[in-house]
Amino acid sequence: MADERWVMVYECDETRCGVPVGVTVRIGQSLLVGREGDLPLGIEIYDRGVSRRAALVTATEQGWQVEVLNSNGAVLHPWGQGPTLAGRYINLMWPRTGIRILNGAKPGETDKLQHWLLLESDMIDVTPVGARAPANATTSTYQATPPTPLTVGQLEALQVVFADQLQWPPVQPAAPLLLRTAARRLGIGESGVQERLSKAHARALKLGLHRPVGLTEPEYLYILVRAGYLPLPTHHSYRHRLD
Repeated sequence: MADERWVMVYECDETRCGVPVGVTVRIGQSLLVGREGDLPLGIEIYDRGVSRRAALVTATEQGWQVEVLNSNGAVLHPWGQGPTLAGRYINLMWPRTGIRILNGAKPGETDKLQHWLLLESDMIDVTPVGARAPANATTSTYQATPPTPLTVGQLEALQVVFADQLQWPPVQPAAPLLLRTAARRLGIGESGVQERLSKAHARALKLGLHRPVGLTEPEYLYILVRAGYLPLPTHHSYRHRLD
């Protein structure tokens, strides 16, 4: 299978989200994203808070190199992982990564307009160390030892409770469901949801979760994703090629 890399943009305002639009890139190819970029961002949903040159993305043998040029900065949202503030230069090895380009809105107003840069590759695997890669990484993928699968019930419970954290393209804010709400959706009792999540949580502790956390706190989910327990989103009908 060819290592097809996609670079896309995805924007939302207070009432709607557009469709992800982008292009495929070759290894070694760079693409400028922003209001005056090769891939326009902050134009369809106009926003002067997005820089003319917001990010420079290069497809590398290992994954991606991103230079964040946006004057208001950016937040890194790898699929199935917690968000972190992006530095100026980022090296990434992760199959699905969202980068939210910030527009300088005041606290509490940041979600009215959202501008996303989406990076996708089906040939990059998740890694136990997470999405950020050292600059001198020499391999394009990491094939972890396949873990003993979660039970169907445990997987369903995680996917329902943490639906926002596992959504692709990303959603923001991302909030876990209450256990009683998840129980209704699964058609079981709340104690049944707790039992399924507790067993998944126990696996995360064995994998390196440093401390017990609540069953609706996503820190243990992130550990399970990095260990390969959660399936990668594969539905690609949202991709629209920029003409």
